[in-house]
Amino acid sequence: MKARKFLLVVSLVLLMAITFTACGAKPEEDVLNVWITWGDNPAQLQALFDRYGEANGVKVVVSAPVEEDQILPALTGSAPPDVLILSGGDLVKSYAQEGLVVELSEAIDTGGIDLADIYDAPLAQCKQGDDIWCLPWGADIYALFWNKDAFEAAGLDPESPPTTMEELEAYAEQLTVVGDDGTIEQIGFIPDQAWSHSDLYVRLFGGFWYSDDGTQLAVNSQPMIDMLLWQQQFYDKYGYDEVLAFSTGFGDQYMSPDYPFYTGKLAMYVDGEWQTGPNFISALKPELNYGVAPFPYPADHPERANTGVVQGTVAVIPANVKDPEASAKLLAWIMSPEVVAEEMCVNANLPTSKKAAQDPCFMENPKFKVFVDLMGSPNASYIITTPLSLELNDAYGLVEEQVLHTGADPVPLLNQLQEEFAPKLAEALK
Repeated sequence: MKARKFLLVVSLVLLMAITFTACGAKPEEDVLNVWITWGDNPAQLQALFDRYGEANGVKVVVSAPVEEDQILPALTGSAPPDVLILSGGDLVKSYAQEGLVVELSEAIDTGGIDLADIYDAPLAQCKQGDDIWCLPWGADIYALFWNKDAFEAAGLDPESPPTTMEELEAYAEQLTVVGDDGTIEQIGFIPDQAWSHSDLYVRLFGGFWYSDDGTQLAVNSQPMIDMLLWQQQFYDKYGYDEVLAFSTGFGDQYMSPDYPFYTGKLAMYVDGEWQTGPNFISALKPELNYGVAPFPYPADHPERANTGVVQGTVAVIPANVKDPEASAKLLAWIMSPEVVAEEMCVNANLPTSKKAAQDPCFMENPKFKVFVDLMGSPNASYIITTPLSLELNDAYGLVEEQVLHTGADPVPLLNQLQEEFAPKLAEALK
């Protein structure tokens, strides 16, 4: 008896639901999912995308920051995000090779995205032949920072940073202070502070670890050898152990008023545009007297002045999205100059749109403008990526550590990398 009553109730509920729907009940609103692998302020990102949702009658759900280990399962699954925004483009070509992301030419055409408005260097990182696998949303580029008070104390003109790599070497020696017991008290320059900058240095030596088209490995080329030996000298001159002991813990102080560049212990170093924005020097050490300039070039190659290497945020459309047209429309909105300007201004990152770069937010700060000008320089380049990038980068990092921190000879180590990875690259590109 109870079972019959239960079935009767269920039937009535189902009948009411069907009748309600037939009478014009509104279905659940559409949802677009955006995943972002960075984001110190998820609420700000959600508020930005809410504006798109309100204007287009959809709900946009932003997940940020998404952990890297969540990306591949999502791309290979049946319900990937509608748009995926990555911190960098290292893995995009691997995803493309596996058929996990969409080639964007059609989305660019239907969305009316103006490729001529995107700076050449950040866009180039997304291309493979005529195919475009990602679009750059924001960008990072690196320059030389110098502590003007440290310059003045060393008898150097605080308004005149080094313009050549040879001058940088001489300035670094003059800015280094060693105590009577051999302990380093202040150092002029550490090439890999706060992380590796081999991508920038090797461009200044005229090469890279891949050929320009990414089809050949050049990890043991002369520019690579020269670049590592040039970095090695800054450790060798004062002793590998001594420099490492002096710099131990620097990385842990990066978001601290005690960061060695802020305190004058590190007189010159390489860093990105975000340092000139509101969240770093202005907040942590507002009284710091510093300058920013393009990284010095080799004296015998003045044509390499204003060299920079662009990295940064890229957006892709996963291959298995439920509505490719909706994803393309959202991507076009993301890439509009107005949205690029707003988001990159908030984060003190470089806008990849030339129109966006004219926003006063980017032009009024002369230190930030150094980076904008570098991105537009004819010598602005980009990180060449291949399906092998992640594996090779890890292996190269171990070589760099041995060369810089222990004085190892780079030649046999680079030859070993070339021998191991050249066949892997050829196989991966088949």
